[in-house]
Amino acid sequence: MLETLSTYLPLKKTLLALEHTKHDDKSIIYGVEVVQKKGELDISNTLTVTYEDNIAALVDKITQVSVVINDDQILSKEVSNIGTDAEIVTEAFPNLNLNDFYYQILRTTHTSFIAVCRKQYVETVIKAYQKESIKITNISLGTLKMTSLSSFAERSTVCCSTVEVSYTNGEVSSIDIKGNSSQEHYTIEGLTFSSTHALPLSVVVDKVIGTSTISGNIEIKNQELQKNYNESRFFKNTLQFGVGFLLVTLLINFFVFNANYKKWQGLQEELQVYTKQQQLIKNKQANVHTKEALVQSILTTGFSKSSYAIDQIIQALPNTVVLTTFAYQPLEKPIRKDKTIALKAGVISIKGKSTDKELFTTWLRTIEKLSFVETVTIAQYGLDKKNTSDFELMIMIKPNGAKN
Repeated sequence: MLETLSTYLPLKKTLLALEHTKHDDKSIIYGVEVVQKKGELDISNTLTVTYEDNIAALVDKITQVSVVINDDQILSKEVSNIGTDAEIVTEAFPNLNLNDFYYQILRTTHTSFIAVCRKQYVETVIKAYQKESIKITNISLGTLKMTSLSSFAERSTVCCSTVEVSYTNGEVSSIDIKGNSSQEHYTIEGLTFSSTHALPLSVVVDKVIGTSTISGNIEIKNQELQKNYNESRFFKNTLQFGVGFLLVTLLINFFVFNANYKKWQGLQEELQVYTKQQQLIKNKQANVHTKEALVQSILTTGFSKSSYAIDQIIQALPNTVVLTTFAYQPLEKPIRKDKTIALKAGVISIKGKSTDKELFTTWLRTIEKLSFVETVTIAQYGLDKKNTSDFELMIMIKPNGAKN
């Protein structure tokens, strides 16, 4: 499970490498997905698909993908020159136009291995993945990345899908075309894999530990791909964080608004109750003020005038007349709850009994002559069986009223 390599990875990371190659004249993609789990590296999945298969359905679009091109579009050579890249490329391919080709070089102690591919073809592969929204972060050429297994291989030779790689003293000593198509199985530090998936696994291992002995102009393209991936991840994470932060803010605002709204609603209800009570109090106060004004009017004007009027009327009262009711400014109608008290202003109502009609008439004439009396109206007058007459008088007081 490659415990030695686990120290190179963060706590949780998934790496996927895909090899583009040919088998029996058919274009094949071999893939290896490696994850770190509990401080170890594990192969979580392997892929073997044709170009016609839907690779997008098999690849997680979040995972960064490394692609190694190892088909008939790759030209490979071995030279004894271990100098500069320019010297090695010139010796291997004297007429190669580097404006049209990407190259990678693996240097060992005594020799150099070089792999080249047309830039146009590499761009076609990248665009095919981008069309499926698969994030390519690294492109490798040929089988040079097999060097990453040199420190871990338990055998002197390891085969991949197309070649057999020999190791001597921890470095690649030869890369030869595979003589047979049989599939072999290997175990490296407890990690078991087949020869068909050895190259994509070596790309993953190289991604983890790095291989300083491989150089080439394709590294500029790889830096661009990695930068684009980092920017898209940063944008996506920032967007997710922003959306999450916005949702949390909106949720907090909702709870705060909801609490404040309920509080405001409670205050509104209290205000409505208070307003209603205040209006009732104002209405009661208005009724009280009206009644107070009426009482005050009666107290300031009525008592003196009514007492004088009563005194003058009673003094003229003959012995043959008995009063049963004497009302100054009587009620127009009975008193009812929540109704204004209405009085007959400037009116004296007198009810009683009389046993002598002549004396009763004299009394009426005396009342009519009083200075404060405007008119005297007999509202009722009738005889009963005992020669006693019931009467009711309505005396209208002059506007200026009685003067004492």
